[in-house]
Formats: sequence, C-alpha cells, structure tokens
Amino acid sequence: MGLELILGLLFIVLLSSGGWIVWGVIQSRQRAHELKVLREREATERARLQIEADERMQERADKIYLDSVRRHTELEEELPESPERRRSDR
Repeated sequence: MGLELILGLLFIVLLSSGGWIVWGVIQSRQRAHELKVLREREATERARLQIEADERMQERADKIYLDSVRRHTELEEELPESPERRRSDR
C-alpha cells in the first residue's frame, strides 16, 4: 500500500507539473525563434545601411569627378593656345 501511494503521488506531481514543463519548452523554442528573426532583421538593416553608405560614397566620387572634368574643360577653354599645342595638332 505504501508503494502504491508513493507511485500515485509521483504520478499526480508529474501530471500536474508536466503541463508547466511543456509550456516552458514551447516558450523557450518561441523565444529562440524570435531571437533568430531579430538577428536576421539586424543583419538586413546593416546590409541596407551599408548599401546606402556605398551609394552616397559613389555619388560623392561621381560629383568630384564631374566637377574636376568641368573645371579642367573650363581651364582649357580659357587658356590661350600654346605653341606646343599647335605643333602637336599638326
């Protein structure tokens, strides 16, 4: 009778705490999934910011290049024709 009582109490304890154990496992898996999604979002955001920074850098480089080309062509138009230049054209 004592063994049956102990086994019965053990069964009731496991039955009542089993729900909490299952709930805890489900919560931990859900949290792990949420963390994975957050990491992916952060990686995507970092990639987007890097692309934007690269685009801004390229725009600045294009602007500097076009500005130097414009200045160079303006200087050529303003300068009188040099004798060396006349000789090289022949």
